Amino acid sequence: MKKYHLIVFGCQMNISDSERLANILEKNKYQSTNEIKKADLVCLIACSVRQMAINRIYGAIKNIKKENPKTKIIVTGCLTKKDKKLIQEKVNLVFSINKISNLANLLKIKGKKLVTGDYLKIKPKYSTFPLAYIPIMTGCNNFCTYCVVPYTRQKEISRPSHEIIKETKDLIKKGYKIIVLLGQNVNSYKSNISFPELLNKISKLPGNFWLTFITSHPKDLSTTLINIMAQKNKVIPYLHLPVQSGDNKILRKMNRHYTINHYKKIIEQARKKIKNLNISTDIIVGFPNETKKEFNNTAKLMRWVKYDMAYVAKYSPRPGTVAEKLNDNVSAQEKNKRWRALTKILEKTALKKNKKYIGKKIDVLIENKKNNHLFGQTRNFKNVKIIYDSIKSTRQPIKIPRIGETIKIKITKAISWGLEGFITK
Repeated sequence: MKKYHLIVFGCQMNISDSERLANILEKNKYQSTNEIKKADLVCLIACSVRQMAINRIYGAIKNIKKENPKTKIIVTGCLTKKDKKLIQEKVNLVFSINKISNLANLLKIKGKKLVTGDYLKIKPKYSTFPLAYIPIMTGCNNFCTYCVVPYTRQKEISRPSHEIIKETKDLIKKGYKIIVLLGQNVNSYKSNISFPELLNKISKLPGNFWLTFITSHPKDLSTTLINIMAQKNKVIPYLHLPVQSGDNKILRKMNRHYTINHYKKIIEQARKKIKNLNISTDIIVGFPNETKKEFNNTAKLMRWVKYDMAYVAKYSPRPGTVAEKLNDNVSAQEKNKRWRALTKILEKTALKKNKKYIGKKIDVLIENKKNNHLFGQTRNFKNVKIIYDSIKSTRQPIKIPRIGETIKIKITKAISWGLEGFITK
């Protein structure tokens, strides 16, 4: 039996796409392997949001060829036309992610014929237990000036709500504990029902599970959605709300369609209604012509919001986007300086918030075991590390929990990026 190896770059949507790709290959008599040198086929799921991400693809291709010169290499994921053309010269096959339903034909695999069409109808081989990603839509219509997603994933397409609900029910029956609804902009989900209605319906399903979603666009996030988050116990108090910049002039250049005042009102409303809310964001520093004053407005916003987590990126132009035509005139040195400044703010505010958990006993869902530690998540998506030695040192032996089990943890330590503690009764 031939073997395949997957390498995934980028966001949760790419992880979900890789799960569908794995199912197609296994239906065509391929078997997964963790070792590149044993693989007959290596599949790269690419991200092209930033140039750095594409550079990692080239590096991976070089390493694969060095480790296993005989293997076939295929690349899919989020790719611009220019990237596809350049990568095609170095690998066996490059194809759009929405063509994976036809992969058997593309690779000339002899075996089960697969139906071409909507690739989101392909059943995935879930790989992140006890968490499961469920795409509710793909594509984007927003055309932010720095972003390639509308060009790589095309226009928004929403899945029928009954398919999403059925998939969720099946996962709950299999013991999955965290359901993550995915979309480039979940708030623009359009089917027979709206996104808040979909969230409400899923939250009513029987079973012991947590429900969350990514990503929301500030211009589309409604009061109705905030109310459902506040009222439904299964919807966890976590909101990822990308701001990208704290300056209105830069937001207009980014084609974001909201103001900082509007963004702050969403944060105020959500924090007022949703208890223990964890808020994260995405920010770009060094956008073309971003002045120090405009950057300082972003720093000011970060101090005001006091994010639990922020994913700060240094701007890099992407082929085919509107921003590519702008003068990338903020130096690499200045971008690094601004990145460090925001990271410092985040470290300070996140640590202060995390320290409030010290001494408390909280529910933690165990997600992973590695070396001498357990790793898990709180209900508002804070990372927790549990020390085995703490378990062993207790007077009364405590059974080590299984992955997918929720247990009480006493928090003893806080850092900017998470918590640490031990099992308690």
